[in-house]
Amino acid sequence: MSVKIIIGYLRLFSRVLQQEQVDLSKVVSPELWKDFQACLDNPDEKDFDVERYASLLQAAQPHFTRPITLVLAEHANLQDLGLMGYLASTSIDLQQALQLLQRYYSLVFKQTNLEQLDVQQFPDYIQIVWSASYRDYREMYELNLALIFKIAQSIVQDALIPPQTIQFGYAPHTALYHFEKFYGCPIQIQQGHYAIRFSNQILKAKSIAADQQLNQVLSTQAQQSLNSVSSFEIQQQQFRQKIHSLIEQGLLQQEEVLQSYVAKRLHCSERTLQRQLKAYELNFQDVLDQYRLEQSKLYLQQGRSLSEIAERLNYADQSAFGRAFKRWTGVTPKQFLKSL
Repeated sequence: MSVKIIIGYLRLFSRVLQQEQVDLSKVVSPELWKDFQACLDNPDEKDFDVERYASLLQAAQPHFTRPITLVLAEHANLQDLGLMGYLASTSIDLQQALQLLQRYYSLVFKQTNLEQLDVQQFPDYIQIVWSASYRDYREMYELNLALIFKIAQSIVQDALIPPQTIQFGYAPHTALYHFEKFYGCPIQIQQGHYAIRFSNQILKAKSIAADQQLNQVLSTQAQQSLNSVSSFEIQQQQFRQKIHSLIEQGLLQQEEVLQSYVAKRLHCSERTLQRQLKAYELNFQDVLDQYRLEQSKLYLQQGRSLSEIAERLNYADQSAFGRAFKRWTGVTPKQFLKSL
């Protein structure tokens, strides 16, 4: 199961494309565009994952002079974030809004996310931080950071004090000065984490639409949504995503024996890793194959060559990759591309 996002993100993207008169239907693969439209039309029946959303953002970028993530954030409204947006707007102040954001952040990803948002308070400042394990998600990380900033700006009564600093886990594909102008502060690149830091003064910034009675009702709804997925399913998904993250890191470092690498990163033996996987009804080869399948489809849609994909996914050559792909899907990579 891949990381899913709520319908608000898709509606926001669609709204911006319409307002800016950008047509991606002939730019992205027919399959991707069809799935995007199907999810917009039937959000209760269809899911859309972060990988495909990031692909859409990347495809749209050449049509904009500024980072698409910042354009989206500027057009966003509270409804686009679902329950999270309404919880933030009805909070007494920004401190309560941030506490609720931390508690219910996983609802934005339909509880399929691995990377938890953390609100850290220090004597002089507060920062919102989360890990960045997936290089291909960088636009999604940038978008969420910008959304948090814009929502904070929109719900407080007075002008929001600019952040002290912004941290990016990966260098953006567009110029940094766009982001520094947007946030009004310096941008630092430090691999592994995204963060936004404010002075503690912002915590008491009052909300324009504070309503504690409504906020409590919404909090109850949010908690019920969290409880709707079984604890085992959540833990299984989180563990699988953790293994996927470590597999990606191992591939980037060109590790030959991925299972051994993952076990070392988890500070356990390979046998212990196998037991942990078994406890979640998983096995390493299946998890690895799932990761490779998801990534290979993404790479194919991005137009990468078979030899490059084989190298990225640690296959001896493109023939070995082709055989594996056909075993997973029943078709060759070229046949898969023709079907798009």
